[in-house]
Amino acid sequence: MKSFTDLKQSRKLAEILPLESADMCYIKGKAHLGFLYEEYKEFGDSILQEYEPCWSLAALLSLIPYVSLEEYNGAWSCNSYDKETHKHVFGKVTGDSIDACYEMIIKLHELNLLEL
Repeated sequence: MKSFTDLKQSRKLAEILPLESADMCYIKGKAHLGFLYEEYKEFGDSILQEYEPCWSLAALLSLIPYVSLEEYNGAWSCNSYDKETHKHVFGKVTGDSIDACYEMIIKLHELNLLEL
């Protein structure tokens, strides 16, 4: 089970999410290192020269409006509810909870339903 978004997912999310929403990071030049991303609040954009932001499951869930994350037989689905249209937005079923939330954020962004 993944603890946070992988580098490819992180780079895509960095294009659409506020960087302050990231709670973890990768150290550039060193693979697979993640830790709390609190330094961003103190140093701002200059820290991006050394670190690449990434998101934990908790951080991703906090960005999805009216979220439900469900696991059934090892497969995860992340779903959302649009309060204005009263429509459910159903995500893809994946093998990992981080991947399911990532897919939902991408889908909500494409539907212009991501509340930031």
